[in-house]
Amino acid sequence: MTASVFGDKLSNGNDGVRSIGAIAAQLVGVKLDRKVRARLGRGDSPRTGEPVWRNSYSRGQMEDRLWRPIHDGTKRGGARWTRALLKRARELEFASRLKRREKLPGSENGVIGHVGLEVLEYMFGIVDYETGRLEPAIATIADAIGRSYSATHRALVRLRECGFLRWMRRSEPIENPEPDGPQVRQISNAYALLVPEQMRNWLGRLLRPAPTPACAQDRVAADKAELDRIAGSMTAADWQAAFGATKNGDVLADVARAIDARDAVTANPPVLEKPGDHSDP
Repeated sequence: MTASVFGDKLSNGNDGVRSIGAIAAQLVGVKLDRKVRARLGRGDSPRTGEPVWRNSYSRGQMEDRLWRPIHDGTKRGGARWTRALLKRARELEFASRLKRREKLPGSENGVIGHVGLEVLEYMFGIVDYETGRLEPAIATIADAIGRSYSATHRALVRLRECGFLRWMRRSEPIENPEPDGPQVRQISNAYALLVPEQMRNWLGRLLRPAPTPACAQDRVAADKAELDRIAGSMTAADWQAAFGATKNGDVLADVARAIDARDAVTANPPVLEKPGDHSDP
């Protein structure tokens, strides 16, 4: 057996990892209830006198640093982002599963796993695209995808290790607590959906706006040329009549007529006669 990087779990070399507490209970013959087994299976334990996990933040304290709009914050943009990333996650799972089977024939999961893909798809379906708000309880996720709590928790850990999400533990004060009872309680985690580093350039290229087709560019150029032609043929009085309907319309009309008169003189300057020259042209 080898200790994990956290120092609180032991592994027998297979995929299964058991906490020291669970192993000790088995050695001394103590039967643990369901909640204690679930807590030990998650590898967590309270580090204070309150029944909350370590590194928990109060509700509303840090979420604004965690949640961000999904893509451009719109329903359409967020849906495109999640669909593309889910497709990429499936490709990663398939490729990693084939690679794993080279060493372990018959392996059914890659780095994400079947349950991991189900969890990711569920998260993509419930996230608020505009704000990035995402805070389902693990039990809620498990019930929604039809998996056990422990399988769902392991899937979340794999997704975090692959760079698809991270989370923040949270707690909140208990209203009217007992004098000698707990003052706070654990609530659901706040999750942030991420793009794995190796997929960021790919996703950016995929969601980049498509170039305007040549036919559309020609149509826009033709419309602009026609508009310029019409505008060039209008006098200042025409412009004022078309677009100058304001409370100062009379003043603008006088200004427009003055401009037209000036332009007419400039375009057709008067011919000055020389002194003493009265012959016919």
